[in-house]
Amino acid sequence: MSDLIHVSVIKDYLTECPVCNEQFDDASHLPRRMTCCVQCVCHDCLQKIYQEADETLLCPICRDKHHLPDGVASLPREPLILKIINDLKIHKGLRLPCTDCPDSNEAVARCDDCCVFLCTECKTSHDRHRLSRHHITVTFEEMKGRPVQTFRRLHQCSQHQQPRQFYCYSCDKIICVSCTVLDHDKGKGHNVTSVDAAHQDQAQYTDDTLARLEEKVNKLSTTEAELMKTLQTIKVSADAAKKDLNHTFDNLIEKLQERRTILLSDVEDKSTKSSKITEEALESTRALRTKLASSTEYTKQMRGKADHIEDLELMLSSAGSLNAMLEESPKAIEFFRSGVTFVPGNLDHLISTIKSTGLVRSVTFSPTRRPYCSYPAMYNTITMEPAELPEANDVHKKMFGNEVQVTCPALEWDSKTASSEVTISGSVITNTKPDPPLPDTGCRMQSGRHALASRPLVLRRCHRDMFHVKVAFIVKQVKEENKMMFEIALTSTPVDGPCSQDAGLSVHGVTCSKHKHQLCLRVMYNTKLITDIPLCQNQIGDSHDLHLCFILDGTKGKIYLVDNESVKVMCTVSDAVFDRPLWVMMCVDTPSNLDIRGELISGQDMAVSDGMSRLLSLLDPPCI
Repeated sequence: MSDLIHVSVIKDYLTECPVCNEQFDDASHLPRRMTCCVQCVCHDCLQKIYQEADETLLCPICRDKHHLPDGVASLPREPLILKIINDLKIHKGLRLPCTDCPDSNEAVARCDDCCVFLCTECKTSHDRHRLSRHHITVTFEEMKGRPVQTFRRLHQCSQHQQPRQFYCYSCDKIICVSCTVLDHDKGKGHNVTSVDAAHQDQAQYTDDTLARLEEKVNKLSTTEAELMKTLQTIKVSADAAKKDLNHTFDNLIEKLQERRTILLSDVEDKSTKSSKITEEALESTRALRTKLASSTEYTKQMRGKADHIEDLELMLSSAGSLNAMLEESPKAIEFFRSGVTFVPGNLDHLISTIKSTGLVRSVTFSPTRRPYCSYPAMYNTITMEPAELPEANDVHKKMFGNEVQVTCPALEWDSKTASSEVTISGSVITNTKPDPPLPDTGCRMQSGRHALASRPLVLRRCHRDMFHVKVAFIVKQVKEENKMMFEIALTSTPVDGPCSQDAGLSVHGVTCSKHKHQLCLRVMYNTKLITDIPLCQNQIGDSHDLHLCFILDGTKGKIYLVDNESVKVMCTVSDAVFDRPLWVMMCVDTPSNLDIRGELISGQDMAVSDGMSRLLSLLDPPCI
C-alpha cells in the first residue's frame, strides 16, 4: 500500500485526477467519486482499471474492492469539481466557450441567474432580452475577485425545472416547491424542511463525524508509533541475541560451529515471525490512518468551496462512506512486546552437553486483565517458547535407605529477560542497576525489578523437586504498611506487573499491617493467604538473612516452605497443582528502600544436610 495518496497532496488533485494527473473535465476525464474514501478519480482511469469479466474495480486511492455490475458509470459524478475547475480557469484567464451561441465564441461574462457563460454578443442580447434583462451578469474580471463559493450552479429540479429549495428527510432528497405538493406532501407523512435548515442539521452531523475521524487518525498515529517501536525492539532483540550467541560460541571449539549456525537460523526464524506480524499490523494501521486523514482533509476542502446546496449534496453523498471509515479497524497484534533472546544455558557442563548447548527463545509480553491492578498497561503475561533448556543437569538424590527420591533442578536467573533495573550474576540477583546499562531488547520485564529462572520446573510423578533461595537485605528506609519489599514466586503464568503474582505460590516480604512495626514473610497461594510470619523490626539499618527451602511433592500435591537454618517447616500448601511447568520468579524493591540480594541454590551447588534428610524422610513419602 506504499502508493496510497498522502493527505498533503490533496490540494493538487482537487482539480486533477490523482492517477493520470490530467485535469478533470466533463468528457473523458469526468470526476467520479469513490464511495470507499469519498475522493475522485477520472472516468477514463477507472475504466482502464475496471475488470469487466468479474465486474470489479480496485480503488486506486485506498485499494478497496468494489463490485460494479453496471460499470464505472454507476459511480456518482462530482459536479463540484467541474465548478472549481471553471472558477480556476476564470481566475487564470483561460478560455471558456460561450454557452448560448452556436459558434462557441470565447465567453467574457457569466449570468448569476442562468448560470451560463456569455460571449460579448450574447451578453448584449442577454442584457436586452425581456426575460433576462433584470438578471445579474458578471464579467470574468469582476469574478476574479470573488471566492469560489459565489460561483453559483443552477440547482433546478429535473422534473419541474424549479429551484430546489426544500429537503425531504423521509426520502433523503433535495426537492423543489412543486415536489413538496405532488410527491413529498407532508399530509402523506413526508418530513420536509428548508434546504438551509437541513444544511444546518447535516453540517453539525458531518462536523461531528469529521472530528471523530480526526480523533481516530490521532489514535492510529499513536498505534503506528507503538508498532514501529515494537518492530524496532524486535530488531534490537534479534541483534542482541546474535551478539550474545556469537560471544558464547566464539570461545568454543570447532564442534560448536554447526550448533551456532542452527541457533542463528532460529533467531532469524523467530524474529522474522514476530516482525512479520508487527509489520503487517503497522502497514495496516498506516494505510488506514493515511486513508482517513486524506479523506477527512479532502472532504473539508471540498466543503470549503461549496454553497449550501452543494455542501448538503456532498455531505449526504459522503455520509455513508465517512461512517463506514469510522468502523474500519487496522490489523492488530495480540502481544504488547515481543522479542527473541539467546539463553546460554548448560555452559558449566559443556563437554557432555555440547550438542544441545544454548537456546533461542521467543519472549512475548501479552496484555492481560487484573481488576484491582492500578497499572493495567504494565500487567502482561510472559510467554517463552521454547521454555525448557535441553538436557538440564539436575541432581537426583536418595535419602538414607528409604525410597525417597529428590530432584535438585539446575536453576539460575535468566539475565536476558531480567529487568534492566537489577544486576544478574549467574544465580545471584541484586537491586542495583547494571553498569553499563542493559539494552532494551523487548525481552526484558519492565514493570519493576524482576527476574525469572532460565527454565521452568516440570514435576514428575513420584518425585520431589527441591531448591533453595537465600535472601539477605538491609532496610534503608521505613516504608508504609502493607508494602512489598521482595517476592519469590512459583507460578505457571508469570506476569510482568508491579503487583505480586496471582497464580501459584507467592512468598513475599512485606511491611505488615497485622504485626505493627515489623517486616513479615507472607505466604499466599492463588492470592489466598496461607501464613504471615514476623521477620524483624521495620527500622532503618535492620538486616535479615533468610535461607528458604522449597520442596515440591508431585504425588501429594503439596508445597513445603522450610527454614533451612532451623530445618523447620514454615508452612504447607495443600492441593497444589503441578500440571503445568512452574517458573521461579523474584522481584526486589528499589535500592532507595533497601539493599537486597537473592541467590538461587540448586543442582550441583545444593548440599542436603542431615537435618534436611531427616525432615524429608518424615514427610509423606511419595509413591514407589
